[in-house]
Amino acid sequence: MEPQETDILVPFEIQNFPSEYRGYYKTKRNNLFASIQNVPDLWKCYHLLDQIWRREFDDLETATDAARMFPLLLYFNAHAKMRIALELAFSGCLAEARSILRDGVEFVAHAHAMCADAALQKVWLEKSDGKAALKAFDDAFTRNKKTGLFNGLPELHKSWGELSETGSHANPSAISDRFVHISADKHIEFRLKYTGADTKLMVLMPFSMLLTCSTMENTLFSDYDGRLKLDNQLMQMRGEFERYRETLREHIKQQLNLSPPGGVHQPRPTIFRP
Repeated sequence: MEPQETDILVPFEIQNFPSEYRGYYKTKRNNLFASIQNVPDLWKCYHLLDQIWRREFDDLETATDAARMFPLLLYFNAHAKMRIALELAFSGCLAEARSILRDGVEFVAHAHAMCADAALQKVWLEKSDGKAALKAFDDAFTRNKKTGLFNGLPELHKSWGELSETGSHANPSAISDRFVHISADKHIEFRLKYTGADTKLMVLMPFSMLLTCSTMENTLFSDYDGRLKLDNQLMQMRGEFERYRETLREHIKQQLNLSPPGGVHQPRPTIFRP
């Protein structure tokens, strides 16, 4: 049955949201509820990963290396971006989710660079202090991203590029999954879906984003492993998540009848011979 407005919105929202906005908000929230109900394993996978991030932050609450204090703040921000992005993805706002997650990936790359070279923290903080400072920032964080900022982070660089093209940048790829073309007789109508997507995409896109978020967490762990690897409970949590993630990956491949390239696994290398 179609959910009623009172099933989705609380009385305060019904009273204070204009009627046309309530319809949009109701649909977006209903998409979130439907995602949780229809793909609970995907929702659980997200929260297993979120718990790992929070456990790591708790472990790092007491600083042991002053040079790594500020980069940790950038990791906090990346985690905040991850939460908003996944919430939007489960709500069917896929383009917006990709755009925000792209920002999170970039913050992780910046934090990782500062952990490797503490002097870059000064460069980062002084970006607005004149032309020379701006040039130093661009040289360190903007130019030649693949061999510069993302050096040693090939998976994150690939994800950053894909998220840029399908979320942040104004191009056809950023709206292709929400664009609707209706043609009947001489009538042509163009529509843009503010929220929602087909069932397959509503599974593949959040899972693909979770894979990126997992890589982001791996980068955090590697930068602070001297402290984090001492937490046995955390190590168990990370192992449980990896097993759950891979089991879910195989389940999605079977459920959606995916074959390479299916978007949820790395295709095996193939050698073509004449």
